[in-house]
Amino acid sequence: MFSSAIKSLSSNISSHYSVSQPAVFQAGPWSVFDAKRRNTGNQVSVFTFDKRKLESLLSRGGGSSSTLRRDVEETVVRLRQEASMLAKLRHPAVLELVEPVEEGRSSISFVTERVTACLTSVIERKASGRTGSDDEVDEIEIQKGLLQLAKGLEFLHFSAGIVHLGLVPGAVFVNAKGDWKISGFGFAQDFRTQGTSEYFVSPYDSRLPASMQFNIDYAAPELVLDHLLDPANDMFSLGCIIHAIYSSRPPLATNQNPSTYQNVVNQALRISRDSRFPTYLFEVLPQLLTRRPAERMSSRDFQNSKYFDNILVNTIRFLDAFPAKTTSERHAFMRGLSKVLRQFPNSVLQKKILPILVDELDKDESLVGPILTNVLEIGKDMSQLGFCTRILPSLKTMRDSPAGQIVLLDKIAIVQSKVNGTQFKDDVMPLVYQALSSQSPSVQEKALNAMPVIAKSLDFATIKNEVYPQVAGVFSHTNSLAVKVASLLALYGLIKSGLDKYTVSEKLVPLLKGMKTREPTVIMQAMQVYVPIVPMVDVSVLALDVLPHLWAMSVSPLLKVEQFKRFMELIHQAGDRVEKEHLRKLVEMDPDHGRSRNGDILPNTGDEEADFEALVLGRQPAAAATVSPARVNGGHQQPVSNRLVPNDNDEFSWNEEEEVPPKPVPKSSRSTASSFGGMRSQSGGLKLQPTRTPMNAIRAQQQQQQQQQQQQQPVFSWQQKQQQQQPQTSPVLTPKVVSPPSRPNRVPSMSESNVWANPSATPGAVRTTSFGSVGLVNGSVAGGGGGLTQASFIQALTPSTTTLTPTMASATVNTPDLNNPWTSSVSSPTAVNSSGSGSSFPALAPPPKRTASGSESFGFPQLVPQKPPGQQNGSSGYASLL
Repeated sequence: MFSSAIKSLSSNISSHYSVSQPAVFQAGPWSVFDAKRRNTGNQVSVFTFDKRKLESLLSRGGGSSSTLRRDVEETVVRLRQEASMLAKLRHPAVLELVEPVEEGRSSISFVTERVTACLTSVIERKASGRTGSDDEVDEIEIQKGLLQLAKGLEFLHFSAGIVHLGLVPGAVFVNAKGDWKISGFGFAQDFRTQGTSEYFVSPYDSRLPASMQFNIDYAAPELVLDHLLDPANDMFSLGCIIHAIYSSRPPLATNQNPSTYQNVVNQALRISRDSRFPTYLFEVLPQLLTRRPAERMSSRDFQNSKYFDNILVNTIRFLDAFPAKTTSERHAFMRGLSKVLRQFPNSVLQKKILPILVDELDKDESLVGPILTNVLEIGKDMSQLGFCTRILPSLKTMRDSPAGQIVLLDKIAIVQSKVNGTQFKDDVMPLVYQALSSQSPSVQEKALNAMPVIAKSLDFATIKNEVYPQVAGVFSHTNSLAVKVASLLALYGLIKSGLDKYTVSEKLVPLLKGMKTREPTVIMQAMQVYVPIVPMVDVSVLALDVLPHLWAMSVSPLLKVEQFKRFMELIHQAGDRVEKEHLRKLVEMDPDHGRSRNGDILPNTGDEEADFEALVLGRQPAAAATVSPARVNGGHQQPVSNRLVPNDNDEFSWNEEEEVPPKPVPKSSRSTASSFGGMRSQSGGLKLQPTRTPMNAIRAQQQQQQQQQQQQQPVFSWQQKQQQQQPQTSPVLTPKVVSPPSRPNRVPSMSESNVWANPSATPGAVRTTSFGSVGLVNGSVAGGGGGLTQASFIQALTPSTTTLTPTMASATVNTPDLNNPWTSSVSSPTAVNSSGSGSSFPALAPPPKRTASGSESFGFPQLVPQKPPGQQNGSSGYASLL
């Protein structure tokens, strides 16, 4: 119906305002709609009354058309007066008129400030117990609202000279800020200009709803019964409203009958101590609900009563009069306001106090800091939408206010929690950049100290391309130690928030190296920045840039002992990382370097198959071992070289490999064949290699045989005898099997391994030993002549093979020592030592040596067996090779 009425008008309301439907609430005869001005977006409320509805109601009661038109006109005049009175009265406690009344053929409309409810709906909601709505009120809001009504009545009575007469819950509105506003001036009277002080209440018309008529349940007794017009009439109505707020009904229930009113008025005014009323209200309410107006409180007395004597209500009263206060009073008030903010309900804070503070932000620069502090404290409990709508626009004005920037940076966590990432980057970060470029060191320090918190809301690109250059610029150009320390703290926060490795290595580390100051506070903060850098950057940056700078800072004479220790811990951490990772890199780059499963270095033994087997099985090759397990002899342990002893779990016998073709050797190099290594590369012969046989089956029998042999034979291992005048390198004997030469007269190659004699030996008779026949072949046999040639060589040894089987049990079989594969298989070997005594060492023919007369003789490198424990120095129990 309202839309049809609006459409019939070509008015400002229909053309300039966008009206929402349906009506938000009903206030007396008025339907209230939310609306918004089209060009500005300001929110307002539109009050409308439909005349056709009134005509329909009056026509049902019958009567002539002239009477009907007269009754309709009287009602319309009263409604028109209500809007016109709002245009004349301007007060914070009076409803503000935005657009004057517009009357058409079918409706009356006017526009006011945005209102959310009237007291009628508030009382109904409070009576029903429903909570959580926007118009829900608590005790502080009630006190605040009643105080505002008292101020409005004071204005009407003492300034405007008007008695309201229609002060009922439907005539009091609550605006968007939570303020209570007086309206409903349809029955208002000017008692100063009126010739008489009498007023006669209009009789009740049953054809019209009660909301369109004078309500005697809220009227003073002197007005209803005595027809006395007095400002005290409105104070009685105020007492009835207070009673209705707490008890959900007025003290008088007359059903709009004056006779009933007269009968119950005296009894109803006896206010009992109801538990629903606050205790301090009993001192005020009886002074309002009195039979005689002379005994009644005035609007001023009511404001000064104990009902409003508390700090919260007085805080609101001070805010209402804030512009009239002195500068010192305003400063003191804003500094103390934060102490009582938490005592206010959120509705009062957000609807009443916050708008006043926001309005004062741009009026006095000296008050910006304390005002903004209180604003952000209120915003802490607001929703994200409410914060962005009501507070964030005010923060944008802090760009040119150093005091506001400092407060904003101190409270940046609150702002960060109430805006999304885009809003923070677009609306808040410009304020931070402005603070970083400020000429005030205190503002810069605040911005830098807040940077670790700010960085949590920023993306990687913003941190790298926008924030880091700003912070680095401040660090490079500031002369303030406090700002420099704050810059280092900000850089630390940026690293923790995701500053990339490239920026840290290429930009941040050189920036830190350029730092000249050695103030302990600064270098300790710089060391703290290096803590996340050490595990991040490459070892080359650590070694060349970070460690030298850490050392340079650590030797500052101004450091304390604990500070120096902290430097050392970080330096050792960085050094350990450089050592570990660089060593690993070198190992990976070395093709001859490998590691076994337990981390030991595996040497290259020359046998790829053996190396691979040791690698995959996790074993250590025999060639890589330095010390074999010790053998027990008489309760003592004696280490033996693993190059001559197989693994504990293996047994071997000597096999022959295929012949390796000999190569000619220059004569000049033959003199170097005295050592085993030289012999191996200069003369042909058999390569001896152990063939591994599992030992699990004969381990127990071996131990018995070894115990018997220990009583008969000395236990020894090979060592090279030290030369007194010409020290030699100890030869390493590596058994390797080769096939014996099929052509005895062949000249061997000097590169063959396992050479057993000097190639320059003189001819001699062939000897037969347990290893085979040893001797020189006459050159005439090979070449057809009778003399020796330079290619004469020792005949290859033919080792006799001994095979051990689990069935061996006879003590007469002389089994070769498992740890000494060079023992002869002959049952009773003897050899002549230097003293001529017998020995169990096999008789081996010495290789030929060149004598002074040009002949050749046999000789071996000086190898002597180790002396077992318990033997005397002069005993002949050890064999030696001459």
